[in-house]
Amino acid sequence: MKKITGISLHRSHYIAIGITVAIVLWFASGIFASDDTGPELTAAQEDAAHEGIATRVQVVNSVAEMRRGAVVIRGRTAAKRAVQVRAETQGSVASLPVEKGARVKKGDVLCKLNIDARGAALAEAQAVMRQRKLEYDASRQLAEKGYRSQTTAAGSKAAYDAAAARLKSVQIELAQTSIVAPFDGVFDDRPVEVGDYMRMGDVCGSVVELNPLLVVGQVAEDRVNALAIGVKGRAKLVTGETAEGTVSFVAKTADPSTRTFRVELEVPNEALAMRAGVTAEIIVPSKEIFAHRIPSSVIALDDNGVIGVRTVNGDKVVEFTRVELVDDTPEGLWVSGLPEKVTLITVGQNYVKAGEKVDAVVASKAGDAS
Repeated sequence: MKKITGISLHRSHYIAIGITVAIVLWFASGIFASDDTGPELTAAQEDAAHEGIATRVQVVNSVAEMRRGAVVIRGRTAAKRAVQVRAETQGSVASLPVEKGARVKKGDVLCKLNIDARGAALAEAQAVMRQRKLEYDASRQLAEKGYRSQTTAAGSKAAYDAAAARLKSVQIELAQTSIVAPFDGVFDDRPVEVGDYMRMGDVCGSVVELNPLLVVGQVAEDRVNALAIGVKGRAKLVTGETAEGTVSFVAKTADPSTRTFRVELEVPNEALAMRAGVTAEIIVPSKEIFAHRIPSSVIALDDNGVIGVRTVNGDKVVEFTRVELVDDTPEGLWVSGLPEKVTLITVGQNYVKAGEKVDAVVASKAGDAS
């Protein structure tokens, strides 16, 4: 019985092993069979998945138009010339013939100083010069007749020249008691009053030339080549005033701190209605170029901070194109740098990147692109 039982147990082990081997072979046959069709099914699934997760964006077809752009420069108005008129001699203020804010002509007296002893000095210098003149004339005539040496005559001539120089000096100092306007303009400020004592170099007042008026601004280095001296432009002041003018100055050297160039627009101001120091814009038309009108909302930046827009090519792949501003209007931005015809992403551009395939839907009407 024990032998028979041992034989029986041995056979059961073989049966269990056989069943296990059969199961393994069945699984293996299924794996190998699936390998024959697996790659084709997986590729199809990937294509379907890719189509299913493509980002949907809205686009509009844009065609470039000829557009005359404009260089817009922020700035302010400024006097063409402004000087502080200072005393060239000393003395107390005797009179102030011109009121602050009045128009003046070149040579008008702004501050009059007391003459004091200068009148007496002038009379003395005149008398001395007359005496030296008589002495020189007599000495010269005697020298010509041989009664006086040429050396003595030359000494008389030197004394006469010195007296003439002294008289000229006194006359200049006397004239300097009248402090005058150096050019036509406006007497804009006057820090002294009658009776004040002025020393040499003290300020009598300020004279500014406001006709023509300057509108001064700073233009970026990538726009400065669009400007040239003599080009017509327009100034628009924050007060609502506008004026036509001419570019009179474009700096050749940039401001080292801002890398911008100074620009001056000269505008007529005969009535002196426009004031210096008012915020203004300089608008200078540029040449005509092909440009697209786009909504400002589609402007984007790439990873390097470059300004541009995102478009879709014929394969529905996103592209990023750098653009340059041509003009800014209430209807939108005019930009250059794009092809003549382009499919512009107007909705969803912030959720896609260059190289990505998208599901592009064309806007049904013009308003959809805004």
